[in-house]
Amino acid sequence: MRYVEPIFRPPSEARSLLLQASIGCSNNTCRFCGSYKKKPLAIRPITEIKEDIQSASSIYGKGVRRVFLLDGNALYIPTDELVEIVRTLYETFPNLERVSAYGCTQDILEKGIDELKLIRNAGLSLIYFGVESGDDLVLDMMNKGVTADETREAGLKALDAGFKLSATVILGLGGKRRSREHAVATGEILSDISPDYIGALTLMIPEGAPIANDIKSGSFKLLSPLEILYEMRLMLENIEIKGRTCIFRSNHASNYLTLGGVLPDEKDEILRIIDLAIAKGGGGLRPEFLRGL
Repeated sequence: MRYVEPIFRPPSEARSLLLQASIGCSNNTCRFCGSYKKKPLAIRPITEIKEDIQSASSIYGKGVRRVFLLDGNALYIPTDELVEIVRTLYETFPNLERVSAYGCTQDILEKGIDELKLIRNAGLSLIYFGVESGDDLVLDMMNKGVTADETREAGLKALDAGFKLSATVILGLGGKRRSREHAVATGEILSDISPDYIGALTLMIPEGAPIANDIKSGSFKLLSPLEILYEMRLMLENIEIKGRTCIFRSNHASNYLTLGGVLPDEKDEILRIIDLAIAKGGGGLRPEFLRGL
């Protein structure tokens, strides 16, 4: 197996085979992210990818049940190549249950619905979808390159194509100045999309992230752990999942408070736990030295 470091995967893919199908990120403009700044965008030759699949087969045999396609957004790969990669995985690993990948708004919108259905029918079933915020001013401030309306359209399009959708949002992304607007608008866009999963991360500033300069200058002020709790509560108050259930998690290493539950059924219980943490003044939260990306 060959990798271009560093590599990143969702927490839920900890036991998955990681297959590097592309390198870098097709967007790579987000000011809060430093993950792919030193990795030029590239699509790996399909011959190399197939060699890595065979290499994994010789190591793991029939034991592979889940595969996550690296890097930042594998949906950037041309549809015919991506379909071939996914089909090869299922042909090689007879017990394979799921293939997943990151997918950004731009890449979903650039593919036709028929293309997305081809990819889904080949066996790529789960997309990790970076919503980040539903507030256009925050998206613009972070140079996300898309609007909330475009994000909403892409999320609904992926669901319409048959994918399961795991939407990621970032607490604290609006700083102190846009905290309330960020929380309310993010809750509203999640309600509109009603994904299968919601993962809430908390803003951390990795090395190389452009937003670090704004923090140093004081033009962007980070939220305190207690303010993050208030923001998460307000976001959850504004989430109304429609016609289905959604699994909510804040179990990423960046979070101060680990939470989980099913929306809308367990929403009141999740809010109660947040209220208890707030009543303690933020006591008992994950300390800074244990947080990570």
